[in-house]
Amino acid sequence: MVMFFFQSKTKAQQPTLKQRVAEFWEWFAANADRIDAAIEGHRCADMQPETSEAVDKWLGGMAWVYGPGESGPGHSLTLSGEGILAKQFVAEYCVSQAPKLARWVFHSSRQPSIWDGGKFVLRLDDGGEEFNAIEFWVTPNVNEEREELDIFVWHPSIERLPEGTCMSALFLTLDELLGEHGTQNWIGEIKFTGEHLENSIPITELPEWIANLERDHGWKKFSPTETYSNYRLKTEEYSWPRGDTVVGTSRFFDLVGDYLDAKGPCEHPFPGVGMDYVFVSVPTSFFPQGEAVNGRGVIEDEIIEALESAAAGISLGGATGRQNCYMDFAIYDGDRSIDIIRNLLRKRNVPKQTTIRFFTIDRGKELHRV
Repeated sequence: MVMFFFQSKTKAQQPTLKQRVAEFWEWFAANADRIDAAIEGHRCADMQPETSEAVDKWLGGMAWVYGPGESGPGHSLTLSGEGILAKQFVAEYCVSQAPKLARWVFHSSRQPSIWDGGKFVLRLDDGGEEFNAIEFWVTPNVNEEREELDIFVWHPSIERLPEGTCMSALFLTLDELLGEHGTQNWIGEIKFTGEHLENSIPITELPEWIANLERDHGWKKFSPTETYSNYRLKTEEYSWPRGDTVVGTSRFFDLVGDYLDAKGPCEHPFPGVGMDYVFVSVPTSFFPQGEAVNGRGVIEDEIIEALESAAAGISLGGATGRQNCYMDFAIYDGDRSIDIIRNLLRKRNVPKQTTIRFFTIDRGKELHRV
């Protein structure tokens, strides 16, 4: 079975992500029966321009695909972040707000395809080259430290085609077999080899191989958006926000790292869809000595509950510094999300030095005081 993901291009700037998502699902719900009938009538391609236009209008930059339902009759719509964390947060939020519709199921990442032993072909846009998945052979090597697989890969086209083309085909094949998150969670270093190695297996056997590995080792894998990283800074500076950071944890460390590297606002990782990234800075002296982390956690939990109940944002983590404690959030409803955070902070009677700042350059000059 050949599946194509369509990449949207345009990015409007005005509405918040919450508004965009609501309008997208309003459009989809109004047209769900018609789309279902088109797919049932083997006219799925007829819906591609209209769906791409809708995704471009409200969720520009996201990839999408129609597919089978989970079981029995019906269909699915998958919104994919294509392995890009900022987009995966958007996909998960969008699917979390999806309406309940008969004959429809929605996914926030590419799901594993069901391979029935037949010809499983991927056709690449550049040159129309076809790759049959059963012609990929892999030699898996378990990386115990990282709890993932490094793989050697062989394909009969390796010597004939550029490595980039082969790599694109490989990742598409892996996503079909393992799903978007499965590829991210399990596949580590990849090396193409010109030899069909003795211990290699057909790539179509890789899902079962991984399932056995997971069972034997008891390794638990989470969605990339739920995986946190701990970090510690060796030097502290006090001339810019967060420069005093000592330790922290984040499920979007690249964003925090970019901010720290820039010593201030950094490039937005996914602009144009109404999603913002902010952090709260509370003076460490506000908390009893030795209780900064716990005290920050109490306030953070209250903000998280308020944001999530309003479908207005999520927590990304936090940090402790010599001068301030930090709480990081992705917000989905613009200034209304800011108001939710500010109101919770006021109820806690935090010091007047407490601020809400933006991670990214587009709003980096804004400073909200509590």
